[in-house]
Amino acid sequence: MIKWSDLKKEFYKSGEAGQLLGLSRKTIFAYTKSGRLKSVRTETGRHLYPKEEIARMLDEMGMLYDDRDNERIDVIYARVSSNEQKKKGDLERQVVAILEKAGSLNRPVVLKEVGSGLNDKRRQYNRLIEMIEDGQVARVFVRFKDRLTRFGFELIEKIAHLNGTQIIVTEDGKDEKGLEEELVEDMMSLIASFSGKFPGLREGLKKELSDD
Repeated sequence: MIKWSDLKKEFYKSGEAGQLLGLSRKTIFAYTKSGRLKSVRTETGRHLYPKEEIARMLDEMGMLYDDRDNERIDVIYARVSSNEQKKKGDLERQVVAILEKAGSLNRPVVLKEVGSGLNDKRRQYNRLIEMIEDGQVARVFVRFKDRLTRFGFELIEKIAHLNGTQIIVTEDGKDEKGLEEELVEDMMSLIASFSGKFPGLREGLKKELSDD
């Protein structure tokens, strides 16, 4: 069985075509003469066989595995801690900055979300991890390490490596926002999340403070 992705050349010589198809050169020329296998002729009269024709013949012989739909994609991941940052356009600026540094991308998918870098239950973050573990992702692009996660970046990088995925950080250092300011926003995001889950928590705290 030969994969489509194994066909690296656009044209193959008769000997190469024979090796791929498991046929002798004599049979290759017989197929060419009968029109079963199409070729193009060079100025010197040599036969060259297009990749598409080799693939068609392999498929006809039951020897082709078309893995084009399984080709890995590139993912751009961007995150901000608050809706205020999103409204200011920080998410879009991250994506644009990554695109400027990334160069050519293969079927890029952009994942954007608002959430704390301390929260490992982020929807798009977990979608990304699942895509990596499913072998769908060739490269992940983030502008800064802490956009992906506040802590444990090396662990995620190791998981990616084990699944054949490369994580590319397009800029060194921390985000343009100060570390302390980002941590405060992350903590506020977590507090807001917990407050939503436990409606009585805030009122209880207020009562305790007022009693003091």
